[in-house]
Amino acid sequence: MENTTSTAGPSARHTDGTPYRDLNGNGVMDPYEDPRLPIEERVEDLLSRLSLAEKAGLMVQSVVSVTSDGAIDGDEIAPRELSARRMIEERHVTHLNVHRIPDPRAMARWNNEVQRVAERAPHGIPVTISTDPRHSFTENWGASFSAEHLSAWPEPLGLGAIGDEATVRDFADIARREYTAIGIRLALHPTLDVATEPRWARQYSTFGQDAETVAKLGVAYVDGFEGGDGLGAQSVSCMAKHFPGGGPQRDGEDPHFNYGKEQDYTGGMFEYHLEPFRRVIARGVPAIMPSYGIPIGLTLDGEPVEEVGFGFNRQIITGLLREKLGFDGVVCTDWGLVTESRIGGKVLPPRAWGVEHLTEVERVQKILEAGCDQLGGEEEPGYIVELVESGAVDEARIDESVRRLLRVKFALGLFEHPYVDEEAAIDSVGTVEYRAAGHAAQARSMVVLTNGLSSSSPALPLRRGAKVFAEELSDASLKEAGLVPVSDPAEAEANIVRIVAPYDARDGFALEASFHAGSLEFAPAIAERLQTLAAHAPVILVVHLERPAILEPLFPSCAAFLVEFGASDDAVLEVLTGRTRAEGRLPFDIPRSVEAVRTSRVDVPGDYASPLFPAGQPSAPIRRRAPRRTYAQGRESQELILETALEIIERKGYGATSLRDIAEAVGMTQAGLLHHFGTKENLLVEVLRQRDVVNRRIVAAQGGDDPMTIRVARHNESVPALVHLYVNLEAAAADGEHPAHEFFLRRENEVLASMRRDIEARQQAGTVARDVDASMMARVFLALSDGLQAQWGINPEVDLVGTIEWLWAQFAERKGE
Repeated sequence: MENTTSTAGPSARHTDGTPYRDLNGNGVMDPYEDPRLPIEERVEDLLSRLSLAEKAGLMVQSVVSVTSDGAIDGDEIAPRELSARRMIEERHVTHLNVHRIPDPRAMARWNNEVQRVAERAPHGIPVTISTDPRHSFTENWGASFSAEHLSAWPEPLGLGAIGDEATVRDFADIARREYTAIGIRLALHPTLDVATEPRWARQYSTFGQDAETVAKLGVAYVDGFEGGDGLGAQSVSCMAKHFPGGGPQRDGEDPHFNYGKEQDYTGGMFEYHLEPFRRVIARGVPAIMPSYGIPIGLTLDGEPVEEVGFGFNRQIITGLLREKLGFDGVVCTDWGLVTESRIGGKVLPPRAWGVEHLTEVERVQKILEAGCDQLGGEEEPGYIVELVESGAVDEARIDESVRRLLRVKFALGLFEHPYVDEEAAIDSVGTVEYRAAGHAAQARSMVVLTNGLSSSSPALPLRRGAKVFAEELSDASLKEAGLVPVSDPAEAEANIVRIVAPYDARDGFALEASFHAGSLEFAPAIAERLQTLAAHAPVILVVHLERPAILEPLFPSCAAFLVEFGASDDAVLEVLTGRTRAEGRLPFDIPRSVEAVRTSRVDVPGDYASPLFPAGQPSAPIRRRAPRRTYAQGRESQELILETALEIIERKGYGATSLRDIAEAVGMTQAGLLHHFGTKENLLVEVLRQRDVVNRRIVAAQGGDDPMTIRVARHNESVPALVHLYVNLEAAAADGEHPAHEFFLRRENEVLASMRRDIEARQQAGTVARDVDASMMARVFLALSDGLQAQWGINPEVDLVGTIEWLWAQFAERKGE
């Protein structure tokens, strides 16, 4: 339900009967207090009344601690030197950023007490409470918080795996309702960074490596949080970050720390990373947060870009964001560009990258000159006052920023309704409905990478009543899923192992331990454990991926392999038992080796040779155990037909397989079969599409770093009937009216792009001559592969693999010339 507001506050009524809040206590409905007036008039009136100190206070957004019981002067959850009361009363700060929060009633009470303190200030400016994401599982004090009392969803990376705008909009709408119920009105998200560097620790908070997906989901995200086409009294204002794209981090290190301050554009992909911001700005977003990073070697419009952090960079903030992209909303720096942070007894130096030599006041001046409006994570508005009083900054420049900040407060209706209903908060947060929606999204977002050695020998679903050894899962969840937990793997029918992606433990700076960076390789002990368990019963491996990992060494011991992006035990088991379908597609490429990652360009998506699994790889189906003729309709039934058709054609041959064979195998009539596909030709086209998906899955498990063309050729030698089907349909597709025509056109473009990336990655690694045209080389290999398959169908003596290997060798041998 939507939250309601109380009538607390200095309520008054104008002589014409208009209700208003007499925020300055003068008994007059001043223009800024008049709810009937346009926002611009209210802003200008209030601006004209503010002191310089009040203006400066608006331009700082400070971290404060909420209290455990919601009383503003109560016991703080994470004590800080300056309390919320002091920030408001002494420094006029009315944008407060919260970290850990208490239960919904206490949080609502804290909001109301904070607003009462703000109400007593000279002009009664209401407080805007902000938060980093807090609707999933990752607890990182520098970036996100676990859901706790709120509904729990997959990380944004999981929403990217689902890839559905409607799901993202639904999530954001529910999050909006929960936030507004407890007083949070500013979301320091979405993260629109494109995850092109596999080692970067912040990928879990992105939508993945595809800029188009990030852009469309980012727009849906803002739609849901605003609850309409623009800000209103029930909206949450979004701050999109980290402009102009924080993904291309050198060596995957994070710019919170001095060893991760550089952003590289060696692949020339600056515009690729900028695209999601273009789209969300065109849609309309109230605020933007620049990245911490320093752009290295970047040129815009023929001019080298100053190598300072983006928040200090006038070319980026004023030149690009303001002037070229036309953004006139709030620009708030990332946290702590000016002063150091102290958290948990550790220090994090100021993220003044490129301007470390400047004093704190000089840093603030450079931020203002760049075009930013607000200092994120700072506590001292006095720097702004000092700059104006010294004449270094004109007060008119301060007024520009204050206008932008006040517009958002007015648009959110905070001047009319800053309070929330403390009792209603309990019923508006973490409801059964909201938790169920989040739970369903957790399960849907997962990706089953492999399910048995072939589609005819699946390891999943686990049957009801199966004995399962699963140390990382609770017995209660196993029993709820209909499984029987056992304490000895020798007694198990299946072993479920649940692990997280690897990282290097670091804890020198404040926050550093929360950023899971460094190595993508699992410790050898993991593979050894899987091998030991596999000797007793099939191993079902579940890996939480907050970023890509080197998965290949784990495959030999696994009967099934599931990846998740934020999920409960119950959600995982729903997928493993076949009760819920895993619908995710990989949101990023899974690299095959560490060396492939090291030689890739950080701003280029999937820039390494022969990924183990490519971005977009769909989940392998888990066939539900059900009697014949009772399979679910729609997508699930179609997948069953395609699996079965693939098996029969592979076994009997293309020419010997009839519709009747396929229909009988799935327990349908031929008419029922055609209901799903229309014609036999349409069915065969979809079989080829399914063949490509299965091929990627099988080839991924083979090991090695050979080019994909060679690996696929090896696999094709084992399935001549499917090669025959491919060759015949490709020939028929020359007719523009044939159902396969569009399929082969699209497939050609996709395969050529994949081959080109493979070749470019090998050129980058130095194993293929750099002066070869990668696009032309890809075209030659595709023509060779297709031609060889046609010849092989006539003459089995043709060396399918050896011929392709020979051509690769010619290009490799040129390296030493």
